[in-house]
Amino acid sequence: MIKSNFMGVICASFFLACGGGSGDDSSLDSATDSAATINDWADAPAYSGGDCPVLEDGVNKKFMVDGVERKFRLVLPDDPIGAPVIFAWHWLGGSAQQVVNYMDYEDLVAEHGMIVVAPSSDGSAYEWHSTDLPTNNVDLIFFDDMVACLYDQYQIDPDRIHATGMSAGGIWTTYLTVYRSNILASTAPLSGGVYTRDYVTPERSLPVMVTWGGPEDTYGSFNFETASLAFSEKLREDGSFVVECVHTGAHTLPAGASEFTWQFFKDHPYGVDPEPYLDGLPSSLPDYCYLP
Repeated sequence: MIKSNFMGVICASFFLACGGGSGDDSSLDSATDSAATINDWADAPAYSGGDCPVLEDGVNKKFMVDGVERKFRLVLPDDPIGAPVIFAWHWLGGSAQQVVNYMDYEDLVAEHGMIVVAPSSDGSAYEWHSTDLPTNNVDLIFFDDMVACLYDQYQIDPDRIHATGMSAGGIWTTYLTVYRSNILASTAPLSGGVYTRDYVTPERSLPVMVTWGGPEDTYGSFNFETASLAFSEKLREDGSFVVECVHTGAHTLPAGASEFTWQFFKDHPYGVDPEPYLDGLPSSLPDYCYLP
């Protein structure tokens, strides 16, 4: 297991810019202004850089986002056309390659045929811009641009775009759950979450698997159990379907995370109806997962 390097205190509110904004900002009452709905995939985001560069298996460099070169690690199956996509976001002090290695994504891709995208951060203080407001958020633009170019080149399945990440990556997955619910089919933050005072209602309800390492899942003064429980509760109040998974590894990546998150993603495409887990969880999920 790995120990995340996630910093303990992100901000008083990690959905607000450090030193900017306040909890009563009316722009945070909902996430409906964050992006155009793409229920009709004809309205998928367009690459902000103009013509998409060629995307290849391995590290993709020189991907220009808002005038800045960004990188990501792409793991492609033998036939990527029309494939589902998992975005996997690294932890503080981590890297895209570490996510691929520790999550065994090359084996998962070879077995199941999805595309895995492991982005690299721009080196900001908390890796991802989860303390910034959504308007002109460079990492939201980065996400939209990657979606746009993956669709441009591989015609990815718009009903099967998912996100996961550990620690700082889990918090960014939480942020995406709120601000890109119009694009994401389902998400699975690992040691992420958000305190109740900082929660924002997603544009639409969506299935979320919330995983953390129990009461010892802390780093510095940040309590991931408190944040995960709060996130789960608020999502359910807003109509989202939630599975909670509580392992005993504290602030570590749980064993088998890529397999059980993929099982959840596979069972939860965009707008799935009826909910397949209403009568109970599949035996393939860890025994520490349950319906709250």
